[in-house]
Amino acid sequence: MVVLLLLGSVALVRDATAQDFPVDAIGRLIIDDARMCTAFIVRSEDLRIIVRHYGPVNGPPVYENWIVSAGHCFGRDLAFVQGQIGHYITRVVGFSSGGTVGYDVMVAIFYTWTQMPTLEPAFGEYPKVGDPLLLIGYGRGALMMRVSPLVSYDDRGHMEIDGYASPGNSGGPVLIPGTRRVVGIGIETTLDIPPDASPFYCMLVACGVKPPYVAAHIDRIRGIARFGP
Repeated sequence: MVVLLLLGSVALVRDATAQDFPVDAIGRLIIDDARMCTAFIVRSEDLRIIVRHYGPVNGPPVYENWIVSAGHCFGRDLAFVQGQIGHYITRVVGFSSGGTVGYDVMVAIFYTWTQMPTLEPAFGEYPKVGDPLLLIGYGRGALMMRVSPLVSYDDRGHMEIDGYASPGNSGGPVLIPGTRRVVGIGIETTLDIPPDASPFYCMLVACGVKPPYVAAHIDRIRGIARFGP
């Protein structure tokens, strides 16, 4: 199986709206002003709570926001963009670059004066084969949402999902439909190429994609960042 990392080029398009879907915690991740992935917020915490035990804290609240994306979306300059509002990523907590030994996940931080909506990491929750899963991401620059069933777990423990994913979907949340619970992070899709094609085939021909796409389980982020006790 030949896979394609779900990176996209930067594109400015109007956000789609879907009241029944948790898009308020999802945004574009712009990488070095040249590439694009998807990212989502999993924590938005008032820093005054963290430092209060050292003494009185005055002034307005400052919120520390943790985002999750794919590890191959790492770059020197990162910005999390929702609509026309961008937030500069000040620190990457950790990332795994993927491949045969890595998990291809990343956790990073930005700060705001107001609390941000979040999604809930469903740690320890493993969907069964056939369960429907919802991918939300900026495939080719436009917000897309797609529900598809889980096909299997591969030899790396990643989820193979019977659906399509496009460049830009990398780092998008894979959710239990109808909830804000995230079970996975979109990282790869399958290229549609002839079985006897050379490794350079897709460099000459615009290859399409086909099912399945692959998602790392949300538990993988606990290997690079501490969440809870």
